[in-house]
Amino acid sequence: MKKSTYIFGFFLMLFLGVFFVSCDFLDDHIKNPITTTCDKSAVEDAVKLNQISTSNYTITNVILNGDCLEVTISSSGCNPDNWTMNLVGAKSLAAVSPPHIGVKVELINNEACLAVFQKTVSFDLTDFQWVGQNKVQLNIDGWKTPILYQY
Repeated sequence: MKKSTYIFGFFLMLFLGVFFVSCDFLDDHIKNPITTTCDKSAVEDAVKLNQISTSNYTITNVILNGDCLEVTISSSGCNPDNWTMNLVGAKSLAAVSPPHIGVKVELINNEACLAVFQKTVSFDLTDFQWVGQNKVQLNIDGWKTPILYQY
């Protein structure tokens, strides 16, 4: 009888020790949330994606830097500081691996000048992550090369 009591007590203490250590680990993650250094967040919106025109700019460079996608565009205008850029995407329903996301850059530029400028904005891609996947392919309208975003 005494031996079974000791064994039960040992396993109870082991269980409680593991429980409290794992809870402490989870608390640390919640206390220190992951922050991003991207300029803006990407948006998943299939309706808006279909409404975006990409004829008012040219994409000149795309760089994936962790969860940030840096997009450089060239367009005519008076001052690129007055431009607003958004990154909008929609998940493809095709059963492919890795999953694909169609992406467009939205440029809001209400200036009518003949000068040509470039502007780079970085977008946080975490909204494009799929549950159960560790990578997605970004097909950016106006950019030849698909981007493989791994997370």
